[in-house]
Amino acid sequence: MKTLNVNWMKILVLGAVMALFQRCHNTDEPMGAGDVEFQITDAPSDDASIKSVIVTVADVKVDGKSVSGFTKQTIDLKAYHEGSTKLLGTGHLDAKTYSNLTLVLDVDHDVNGATPGCYVLTTANEQYKLRNSGTINILLNKNWNVVANAASTVVIDFDLRKTIRSMTDISVRYNFVSDNDLSAAIRVVNQSKTGSISGSYSDQSNVSGDKVIVYAYKKGSFNATTETQAAGDSGIMFAHAEANAEVKQGLTGKTFKLVFLEAGDYELHFATYNKDAGSNRFIFQSMLKSQASGSATEFITIQSGITLSVSSVITGI
Repeated sequence: MKTLNVNWMKILVLGAVMALFQRCHNTDEPMGAGDVEFQITDAPSDDASIKSVIVTVADVKVDGKSVSGFTKQTIDLKAYHEGSTKLLGTGHLDAKTYSNLTLVLDVDHDVNGATPGCYVLTTANEQYKLRNSGTINILLNKNWNVVANAASTVVIDFDLRKTIRSMTDISVRYNFVSDNDLSAAIRVVNQSKTGSISGSYSDQSNVSGDKVIVYAYKKGSFNATTETQAAGDSGIMFAHAEANAEVKQGLTGKTFKLVFLEAGDYELHFATYNKDAGSNRFIFQSMLKSQASGSATEFITIQSGITLSVSSVITGI
């Protein structure tokens, strides 16, 4: 009888140890906490008459809960591009994997209480409110991690080309795209898991037009037929591009910079645009044939924390 009691004691102790071990290794349980910086950046618009894009961020939520270190901010998105970012706030969060982020925009009032809170300012200093009224909750479904006892940075890439549409009503002129299209157009990336491309551009065929935009696509995901057509109610072209940048004239030639690309294989596709004198917008003309100088493959591999130098040569339309 004594031996039986001892065996039961062993079983109970073993069961308690196993339960404790399982709890400690449950991925749903936070293992400490870490600091997270939330930053915002943008990608360029294709409208030459847009001088500024002002948005008022009223709140940032993680899995539905407001970030404690955030305060309301009014930001000119066009001031932050090609790797430049604006700090939204810093939160101290449980170390685990999060599934989403919500950006709350105040359409009516900026940080000082003036109206409107979200608008386009044109080069003629005309102001166009981007939604009739209220707040916009942009749900961004993306997994990202917080590491215990470490600092990390989450970058929100607000692609102006995909998030703002031109309206036929000249009294409105500009508007945010639909809420679903807004969610699809804004990227969320963990900065430590991204790399960038620093590119040079040479046009051997002289077919570049008034402006050239380079689009980065995940390897094998580009479809010329569908991507060059206006898609959905918002009429978005190149809707599945991960990132895009303008080719610019510099002191040593034409260059471009693609930033915050998650590690992986990408294709670069170049498109030429001509400026329409009436609307002052750049209108898509055609795709350009290109090859990466010295590259043995048709794709580019991005590694975390590395800026890759690429020389792109245009050979025709």
